[in-house]
Amino acid sequence: MTNRIHLITLGVRDMERSRAFYEAMGWERAPYDLDEVTFYQAGDQVLGLYLQDMLDHDTGLSGAKPGGITLAVNQTSREEVEAMLDKVVQAGGSVLAPPKDMPWGYVAYAADPDGHPWEFSHVPTLVPDENGALILPDTLGP
Repeated sequence: MTNRIHLITLGVRDMERSRAFYEAMGWERAPYDLDEVTFYQAGDQVLGLYLQDMLDHDTGLSGAKPGGITLAVNQTSREEVEAMLDKVVQAGGSVLAPPKDMPWGYVAYAADPDGHPWEFSHVPTLVPDENGALILPDTLGP
């Protein structure tokens, strides 16, 4: 077995609102979707939006709510972190924690309209390559 994540699915309460948010953030919807599910290509992975009541039914979980994880995007600069936060707010999301310096880099947190937390950071030792892939280095030190 190869360790991979192919699909990340977020439970959403209002599909049209969620589609509008992600598309305002620049995500391009796959050319096919259903009323209860929408897909976006995310590099080598897929981000799926699935109506929360359907996800609850399928998983057997009831009243599941966002949290416990973050979806993270490593930016190439501090300015890109700030630009992404501006974009989140303009698209209808909210800032959970404004950008701040941390020992490992510059980090901010935001939420989509359903409360799913996103981390936008600039970690100089983890800058995406020219293809946008984040490949872990042999060491995180200088």
